[in-house]
Amino acid sequence: MNGSRWSIRGRLTIWNTVILTVLFGIVCLALLSAIHGHLSYIADQSTVEELQELVEELRTINDDQTLVTQLTPRYSVHSHYHFQIVNSHGHTLFRSRFLSLVQLPQPESVAEFRGTQFENVDLGPLGMFRLVSTAVRNSRSEPLLLQVITPRAALKQEFGWYVGTLLWAFPLVVLLSLITGYLLARQALLPLQRMAKAAERISAERLDERLAVTNPNDELGRLARTLNQMFDRIRTSVDQIRQFTADAAHELRSPIAALRARSEIALRMPRSTDEYQSVVQETLDETNRMSALVDQLLMLSRHDSGQPSVRFDELPVDQLLLDVIDRFRSVAEERQQDLRIGPLPAWTISGDDIWLSQLFWNLLDNAGKYTPHGKAIEITAQIVGEQWCCSIRDSGIGIAAEHLPRIFDRFYRVDNSRTRSTGGTGLGLTICQSIVQAHGGTITATSQENVGSTFTVSLPGHPSTHDTALGEEDHASPQAASEA
Repeated sequence: MNGSRWSIRGRLTIWNTVILTVLFGIVCLALLSAIHGHLSYIADQSTVEELQELVEELRTINDDQTLVTQLTPRYSVHSHYHFQIVNSHGHTLFRSRFLSLVQLPQPESVAEFRGTQFENVDLGPLGMFRLVSTAVRNSRSEPLLLQVITPRAALKQEFGWYVGTLLWAFPLVVLLSLITGYLLARQALLPLQRMAKAAERISAERLDERLAVTNPNDELGRLARTLNQMFDRIRTSVDQIRQFTADAAHELRSPIAALRARSEIALRMPRSTDEYQSVVQETLDETNRMSALVDQLLMLSRHDSGQPSVRFDELPVDQLLLDVIDRFRSVAEERQQDLRIGPLPAWTISGDDIWLSQLFWNLLDNAGKYTPHGKAIEITAQIVGEQWCCSIRDSGIGIAAEHLPRIFDRFYRVDNSRTRSTGGTGLGLTICQSIVQAHGGTITATSQENVGSTFTVSLPGHPSTHDTALGEEDHASPQAASEA
């Protein structure tokens, strides 16, 4: 069966059962091995004790005839132990009646045999026996080989009892493992069920609710914190979308309402050609403004979707900025503004020249809109680490501290009436931020009221080989040159 179709509780229960069963099996094997070794040790010790008693008997016997006469009553017939004595020539001096038809294994030389030897002997139909052999000397210092065997049936029977007991316990252990595994899995997943129910209650209309964090230090607590942070981001995104939608609707509704009103007024009565031309011109202006707004909204939507229509190439950003400055120079001259260009270190980045041109044009145009006639706009750049930092500073009225954190928000205006008069849509700085982020850079703004604002763009890249470090005197405006 496919494990992916099982619930987490079912998989945890099965895994718990399998692991406990395997562990129980390993413990049983180790326990049975220890029991078998212990039973064998006890049996060997009992056999050795019987052999030691035979040794004590031999110390009081002086001849072979006496040996047979004295040992026969006690050792000839025994229910569990059977004995055999062999001299140094390999002749059997004594054997139990049970061994009369059995040939026991013997060493090659009785005289050279040392110590005590244990071995298992298979006597065919009689079964398995344990053989213990040792060498002693009689009262005449003659070497003798003493052997005793005992059947393994009793040990096998006792060991089988332990095996049977553990086999009977095995199903019970499996059943207990299933029950305990199910209960443990249920208890472990209970907080997840509560979190799932709480998450189900959270919707677009109820984004204020959050998951309860019982223990912030365990795994479930970290999961709850992560989900709450995700809900915070979702709420922020939803709020931004709602605000963006409302602002976009408002921005589009205003020119549409103006077009409708002017058209209705123009159609109420006959007008002169000049009046009709004025209405058409006003309609064209509003249409152009709406077209620019729609283009900017389309650009931002592409960036939000993660698929900006940019083509990255290696390009000298300092040269690109100079081209934008040259195009903007006529606008500055018309406004009687002074362009002051500081050093622009040679720098190459991977980027899209159209987007970067729009970035610098928007910043220069924004600076020009808020710089009074006769004042200066300063453009400088420097290399900081692996970043090329370009600053554009105007000489305008500045931005109040409470507005500065939100100037990159969509449709956010510090002064609505002033923005209307300058023809802005409230998306220029937002587009600048999107372009910079698409190129892996950052954009920041600083401002001082009645002094001016400075926008700084930082772009990653590497130094160029060409020399484009330019000073004020090389790119001063015609007005600055004439004053000089």
